[in-house]
Amino acid sequence: MEAGILWQVLEAVFKVDGVKTAYGVTGQFDAVVLAQFSDLDYLGKMIERIHHVKGVLRTQTLMTIPAPVRTSSVMPSLHEEERMGPNGYPDR
Repeated sequence: MEAGILWQVLEAVFKVDGVKTAYGVTGQFDAVVLAQFSDLDYLGKMIERIHHVKGVLRTQTLMTIPAPVRTSSVMPSLHEEERMGPNGYPDR
């Protein structure tokens, strides 16, 4: 991301249909965006729209996977409603 325009970039990215949350972060990346999409074609369109936001230099896409069906004895088993919040993301 270009220096000094983080908040303007996040405001523009937040307007992309499907983006649910956008955070400024520290470390290797400048921002984290949580989005929801119906299929991979739509994800591709969202990424393309984000690439066209002034100030975005590159992106890295990560997708969550469903919670494990089985858990080890070390990890406590949680009911589905305890694992996921109302927006489909972990509640903790």
